Amino acid sequence: MARNFKTLIKINDWQVDEKRRILADQLRQQALLQDRLSALEQEITQEQEFAQAMPTEAGLTYAAYAEVATERRENLKKAIILQSHGVEAARERLREAYLELKKYEIAEERREAEVAAEFAKQDQAELDELGIVNHQRKD
Repeated sequence: MARNFKTLIKINDWQVDEKRRILADQLRQQALLQDRLSALEQEITQEQEFAQAMPTEAGLTYAAYAEVATERRENLKKAIILQSHGVEAARERLREAYLELKKYEIAEERREAEVAAEFAKQDQAELDELGIVNHQRKD
């Protein structure tokens, strides 16, 4: 039985590690989307400054750029929201895997404590027997 718990612990430990890697990947993807949104915001600000500095040239192109930039911004915001849902789902799966691992670890600790208590009980019984025999020899 000892091997079964240890095997289950190893398997669940591996699963927890895998869930951590998945969560880390989800978080990296979310950070990448946030960075892309920030870069787009900076680009929009630069284009607005250019449009103010050169109104005649920008008047022809800025409206089309603003329309595309607004669409890109909305798409990025939607992607960020979807990614945050993915992050939350990955966190929940990690939490569940961790709880499963802890269940087996606690069961193994209890089993080991029971085995240790049984050995201690047997040792004490042997010591008691020796004590009785020694006491009887003295009498």
